[in-house]
Amino acid sequence: KQWYQRRVRGDELHAFMDKDLGLNTEEEEIYTMLNDGDGSNTWSFDEFKLWLTSSERFPIIDDTTRYWRLCQAVDMFEKYDHDQTGSLDINELEKLLNDCGYGANDIESAHLALDKDGNGVISFPEFLAWLNWV
Repeated sequence: KQWYQRRVRGDELHAFMDKDLGLNTEEEEIYTMLNDGDGSNTWSFDEFKLWLTSSERFPIIDDTTRYWRLCQAVDMFEKYDHDQTGSLDINELEKLLNDCGYGANDIESAHLALDKDGNGVISFPEFLAWLNWV
């Protein structure tokens, strides 16, 4: 693969965010999940470049209220991501929606509405858009 087609692995992101940017583990986790648009548990070069050049890069951790909400969202997402893939499959989403009081009839329509890129799973950014309180 060409360098720009490569994915940035979790260990590479950790090394960069920890050693080069000085972020703590919780901050690293939030940024990693926020920018993993496809729920693959890695970043594409385009995802990494977009984050690195965005103005959103660090204000998230400077705004303590928003940061606290993001931490809550990460905890909630991870609670239902049983296989730790970085995305919610239909079974994990069903458990989440059942716990939130949704009926069985709502599961499929919710999955279709949340899965914006149509890849069959709900990534953390798609999950955040659904939460709408971060």
